[in-house]
Amino acid sequence: MYAGDVVSVTATDVAGNTSTETNVTVTAESKMPVDPMNPTNPVMPVNPTDPEDPHEPGTKSALSIDYVSNFRFGEQEISGQNKVYTAQLDQVKQASNESIIQVPNFIQVTDQRRTNTGWKLTVQQNGQLKSGVNELIGAELKLTNPFLNSTSAVQYKPEANTVILDPNGAPQDVAFADQGKGLGTWTIAYGQNKTEGTTSVALFVPGAAYKVAGAQYKTSLTWTLADTPL
Repeated sequence: MYAGDVVSVTATDVAGNTSTETNVTVTAESKMPVDPMNPTNPVMPVNPTDPEDPHEPGTKSALSIDYVSNFRFGEQEISGQNKVYTAQLDQVKQASNESIIQVPNFIQVTDQRRTNTGWKLTVQQNGQLKSGVNELIGAELKLTNPFLNSTSAVQYKPEANTVILDPNGAPQDVAFADQGKGLGTWTIAYGQNKTEGTTSVALFVPGAAYKVAGAQYKTSLTWTLADTPL
């Protein structure tokens, strides 16, 4: 059954009396994220309500974004040289025993629709990294080595791109599924293992960018899943 399906039920007793029809509409539920290196292994955020590392539950629909990693670059020394910093691996909790493991940063998409029309995932950077009014002018965030994984058949595999984000907010194409593709649950990880994952989300910071010691620079990203291919 699919979200939006209506199931009609009646009951008939031994005397042949039939009840009035009862209709129930099938609804979707949030899907649990999985380990992008082992999609048979369900995982969950370590603490989804942590204000420093929040994770909203997946969207409750037949076409959904189930999980998005938060990219964290840790503490770095101020430098007058051009520098490339790489994001820390994501930490998730295994559903089987609640042990914490490290995985490449990833996004998870699920398509449980019967239409098979495909989908498109984009991301927008909502402004340059800032600490108060101080801005890392010229900083650039890049997502490389996209690795797609799923328990679904390979014939449904979508495609993913290397992404260079635009701090001015222009949407960038992350992944797409043509008609008949993208069915089931797919993870899009940056790096297919932990070694590759430590270098696949990178932040370039120009040496000339003004930096404040002790400041925490942040921005936000908006991920959009559209029910149409590219």
